[in-house]
Amino acid sequence: MSNWNQGTRNDDRNDDKPPYSRVFVVCNKQLRVEDLRSAFESFGCIEDIHMPKDRSTGESKGIAYIKYSQTSSAALAIKEMHLKTIQNSSKPVRVMVATHKNDNHSTNDEKYKRLFIKVHKEITESEIREHFSQFGYVDSVHLQKDKLTEECRGFAYVHYKTFLDAAKAFEGCDKKYKAIFATPKDELKRTRNSIENFADSFHSSNSSLIKDNYSDHYNQAKDDVKRDNLSSLIKTRPQDYDTISVTCSPQVSQKCIQRLFNIVPGMTQCKYTSDSYNGLCKAIVTYETEKAAAYAVERLNNFEFPSGEIVSVKPDDNPIHKAANSLTSILVNSFKNAGDSGSPDLLQLADVIAQASTLLKAATSGREIRSEPHQESYCSVSLPPPQPLANSNTRVAQRCFLVFKPVPPPVHILKDAFCRFGDLIDVYTFPNKTFGFVKYASVTAAQDAIRTLHGATLYGSKMKVLIADEKPSQDDKVDDENSVDHDSDRKRMKLHDEDNMS
Repeated sequence: MSNWNQGTRNDDRNDDKPPYSRVFVVCNKQLRVEDLRSAFESFGCIEDIHMPKDRSTGESKGIAYIKYSQTSSAALAIKEMHLKTIQNSSKPVRVMVATHKNDNHSTNDEKYKRLFIKVHKEITESEIREHFSQFGYVDSVHLQKDKLTEECRGFAYVHYKTFLDAAKAFEGCDKKYKAIFATPKDELKRTRNSIENFADSFHSSNSSLIKDNYSDHYNQAKDDVKRDNLSSLIKTRPQDYDTISVTCSPQVSQKCIQRLFNIVPGMTQCKYTSDSYNGLCKAIVTYETEKAAAYAVERLNNFEFPSGEIVSVKPDDNPIHKAANSLTSILVNSFKNAGDSGSPDLLQLADVIAQASTLLKAATSGREIRSEPHQESYCSVSLPPPQPLANSNTRVAQRCFLVFKPVPPPVHILKDAFCRFGDLIDVYTFPNKTFGFVKYASVTAAQDAIRTLHGATLYGSKMKVLIADEKPSQDDKVDDENSVDHDSDRKRMKLHDEDNMS
């Protein structure tokens, strides 16, 4: 039995799934559950009906909640039953989308007519309109573009004439669009204004700090908010770093990363880079204090944007970055002292030159100077030490099938994770796909990888690791996509690509 019919109901529960699938009915107090079921069941599968009663008299309050299994069923019920009469009742019923206690009780029904979708950067508005028009009349399509470059930012809004059409599109459009109902602009403004109360809710969940779609939905605290007061609310213990490394997959704009990490007070620098080939972006973020940096790792690691992008955060342990920061600090202080005293500190300058020379030798000698990835943010499970790869010509004993959400991590990250079980021949993924394959030279190594990594989060992506059904062909090459595109592979890809990864 669902929570709807329990004596004590939780008004702060999560949103109904699917969204907007519950309707609120204002009706005659004499109507019973059976009467409502008879009138509303023709619009779709009803999961539950709840009719609140007066605690004192036990009589109906004249309202009801009807939960459908599909959003389109709720939309159809609203269209067909609003202001209609049931049985012999002279009072027409009012039917609308149910809201929760902590929802913004807006009368604006545009929130039920507009979809937010993910798109590739070469798409046109006409292509979007053509696909989404099959579900109903499209009032408008708004493709979000960069103000400077006019390049598509990877998402768009589709506005329908009716809630029912939008609901049909939400359920029936191609899954690649990852459609969700968009938040109205007036509610986004309220979200931005709520940052003023940041100090009061500093220890609330990530979702209370950052709201809906990533376009302009994250904002800095107001300039007049004192950073010292906010910093005093951080209870995290300081660690031995003030700089963190950030990776977001798929990539988002620099503005989104900066505004996200500026929520933690004391951010002094954010160096952003975009890796379009691997479909991700990276940033090196520096804070004024070690406490702030540790808090950012604690609170923002594995944060997931509402549109699916996952942020991975770890301490920045790159020696080059540390040495560069140290050299910068020494140089600044040296020249400052030289300016004050009128003569440079030659010994200190010589030490700076020596450190710079050592750093350049390490950077140009081809040596691997990066330390192991921070285990807690790199992978959600403990991994054994790395092992050498098998020869690329080794016979494949077992091949594993991989499914990722939202997107595959970079190949070098996958190799680093899967080589730790030994006998790894290779790992490969496909552009714009959420699956891949792993080749092992021994069945034991493949089984160990499945046992350890199936269901784990790697580099911010949830992952399934399964045994591939068919044996690979002898001429199966890593760079030959066609050689692995067998019919049985396609079936398995489709089955697991659509499967929800919990």
